[in-house]
Amino acid sequence: MTADSSPKKKQNPVVWMRRNWHLDRNPFPQGGIASLAREDNRENGRLFRPEVQPDKVPEAVDKFVVGAAFSGLKFGYLWSVSGPASDDYRGYGKSSMLQYLVEETNKDFGRALLMNAGFSSDEAEAAAICAMLASFDKGINTSLAAVFLQATEYACRHRYPATKQEPEGKTLAERLYDRLVAKLGSDDPTVLADAVQNVSDSIRGRTLGPPLDDFIQLLCAGDSTALGRYVGQVKSGARTRVGAANFLATFLLFAKAAGVDHVLLGCDQLEDFAATTTSKQKRALETERFRDFVLELMPMADMLTMVVTMHPRAEVAISEMWRLADLPSMAWHLDENEGHVIVLREIQSVEQTRALLKPYLDEARTQTVDTELIPFTEESFEALLDRSDGKPRDILRKAHALIERAARENWAAIDADGTRRVLDSLALPDDSASDETWAGASGRSLEESW
Repeated sequence: MTADSSPKKKQNPVVWMRRNWHLDRNPFPQGGIASLAREDNRENGRLFRPEVQPDKVPEAVDKFVVGAAFSGLKFGYLWSVSGPASDDYRGYGKSSMLQYLVEETNKDFGRALLMNAGFSSDEAEAAAICAMLASFDKGINTSLAAVFLQATEYACRHRYPATKQEPEGKTLAERLYDRLVAKLGSDDPTVLADAVQNVSDSIRGRTLGPPLDDFIQLLCAGDSTALGRYVGQVKSGARTRVGAANFLATFLLFAKAAGVDHVLLGCDQLEDFAATTTSKQKRALETERFRDFVLELMPMADMLTMVVTMHPRAEVAISEMWRLADLPSMAWHLDENEGHVIVLREIQSVEQTRALLKPYLDEARTQTVDTELIPFTEESFEALLDRSDGKPRDILRKAHALIERAARENWAAIDADGTRRVLDSLALPDDSASDETWAGASGRSLEESW
């Protein structure tokens, strides 16, 4: 066989992506389940865009953010409900959407969200709100006190991406510190700490006990490194005890001193708290603490709104205990709960599919391209949606598989026929399959290293 008649050797798949598609890697996650603290944006949910859920994001602002700032909302529920053919309620983007809502709120203490909802600048400023994020975890956070401590860690250690206004990025604690300094016209730590103590002194209701003085001093010192270390070094045994909740209570006093009276706490993975591996006695005790901490103890009862992620299996495990604790109903199908419940369902349109996938392509792009969807065609997105169940998780996984196959075979582009042919040939797990069938799938819990 002559050289001219020899089959052309295929390029390495990653080299092909870089040379022909101008992508530095496969843009999409293999697992499709967000692990919110990871640095890789493919895995941490930060590429979520509101256009993926164009109706649900404004609904979340109206019900959760406006509800917390103006209506005294104490509990909100972010549901995923599957179609009749599946009982798999993961992969709808609840975690990513909750993270988006928290981060958008903290950019300017809810100002833009409230003004977009129709409030004036003065009204938005008067109802300033901040937000925190935490997660139940069967291995780490099995109590509400531990979740409260993790929320405080998030506020003190999670540094937001840099912007023109904040070239180095800032934590929520740093932003509140700046706000408190501006309010008092002083950065003297003693003056700032006195303001926080004055808020504590004004409380007349039942509390967990006095605020943590060392924590207040660090919050008011403006040393974010020392603050983060202090909160992060709480010993594992102390994290599950009731006293760990006092970190959040003290942080709320700091927020109130800075002129922020409302705090939204996004609580992910409630299903881990409701898991059968958690004893019924433990679930009953912690459910009672939801009522005590959020509805009765100060300052949480005055300031805190909890938004928890839910799905039907979790509801079965805890709904009766929730009812006996006299907590607001979580049932998604009851009309009377419409004001504090949001239900995520499958993606229905090509436009939503495009909004889901394009940020991943943009993130991996090595240079500007003439056609922004390269290597996909518009028609391939329609085929991808047609061969998926509509869950963002499923679409992302299959997009990852498409990229892998097309790069390995050195395709110039991924068209509709190629999409159908590849997806029909792959033995991809169905809705009932475990995440573990996807090698390398990311973890589900909110990690502790911010």
